[in-house]
Amino acid sequence: MSLTSARRVLLLEGPPTRFFSVLERHLEGDGIPVTRILLHAGDWLLAGGRGISFRGRLEAFEPFLRRIIAEHGITDTIYFADRLPYHRVAERVARDVGVVPYAIENGYLRPDWLTLEPGGMGCYSRFPIDRAHIERIAADAPPIDDVIRYRHLFTNEAFHDVAYNFSRLAGSLVYRHFDDDKPTSPVREYAAWIPQLVRRQIARNRAPRQLERILANNKPYFLVPLQLEVDYQIRDNSPYRKLSEFIDEVFASFAAHAPKETSVLVKIHPLDSGLENWRHTLKRIKRTHALTGRIRMIAAGSLQDMLDNAAGVILVNSTVGLYALRAGRPTKALGSAVYNLPDLTDQQPLDTFWSDPKEPDTEYVATFVKALARATQLKGSFYHPLGMEVGAAEVVRRVKAEIGLSDMFVMPPPRLEGARAMGVNVR
Repeated sequence: MSLTSARRVLLLEGPPTRFFSVLERHLEGDGIPVTRILLHAGDWLLAGGRGISFRGRLEAFEPFLRRIIAEHGITDTIYFADRLPYHRVAERVARDVGVVPYAIENGYLRPDWLTLEPGGMGCYSRFPIDRAHIERIAADAPPIDDVIRYRHLFTNEAFHDVAYNFSRLAGSLVYRHFDDDKPTSPVREYAAWIPQLVRRQIARNRAPRQLERILANNKPYFLVPLQLEVDYQIRDNSPYRKLSEFIDEVFASFAAHAPKETSVLVKIHPLDSGLENWRHTLKRIKRTHALTGRIRMIAAGSLQDMLDNAAGVILVNSTVGLYALRAGRPTKALGSAVYNLPDLTDQQPLDTFWSDPKEPDTEYVATFVKALARATQLKGSFYHPLGMEVGAAEVVRRVKAEIGLSDMFVMPPPRLEGARAMGVNVR
């Protein structure tokens, strides 16, 4: 074991897997003391009961957290899902007392990548927006490793999610004040997944022929990939309360300004629970805007094929945007996204985008991705055993290197002003 490090880490809520336990082992193996706060029974289960339970109300969390940080000499805190109410408090307290806060999430460059970013993501990202700054970060960055090493089955992800949430619910009397901030109960969502699994398989079987017919039609289309409505990227990093608001805005603009020979292909998110009947919703909105015959929906199929043949891509702030930019597709982002910058995404109004979509600067795309990977991305997985080990080891290296305090990041978060201007409810 290494000599005790100058760093002391606080772990808050992690992903619904053993990843934080693996990370704790790696941190302690490198001489970094770890303190863990357990917010609910799911945390308790994954931590094997090791940690300090917080069972109070949300308003009592800040003084509790300040006391723990002071008593344990915490220098860094790590949490999953940066907009969870407790983690918003943790980021604010960390800034106030000089602790480095890290948000860890699924990677911007999925699959096979994780994000480790100081503070938060989306409009709360501290990654720079200035091109010269980004180019300096990329100057000595290694090439992007696009080899996929840590594949996992959907059933693996589903098992962990269900076990985590049901253990949380089972222990709700013990942690009765926990505020999960979810608009939909896990029970209702899981019930919706039962028929959705059948629909998902049918969609997978149909998708190749469906996409083949769309491409054989040889008419220009714009791709609109949907996100998960419960995702914090929609709830806290976009001007939309519901995805149907986004769809209505896109369809209204398309009806009024898009060339008549073009169409829209809406791609449903692969992890959509089915609570929203998108076929019905899309049909209703397209009729409102007299777009019958110009809107198509697909629930599966090759994203790369869709991107390669699209006239442009319109989205809120999905990671699909990075795929689109790397494919050289004109991309219009209507929410706060780390990549929503001049020379990358199209900065003109949506109404103009349809008839004159601007392709990204391909050289800058490559530079941006290299810089983003160097500063915020690491190879690893929350679900694959080897991927957890590799990811945890790299998190430790970056914490020890104090990467969150490096000049690769800027304060205040440089996207906040733009987010406010587009109507995001910045908290």
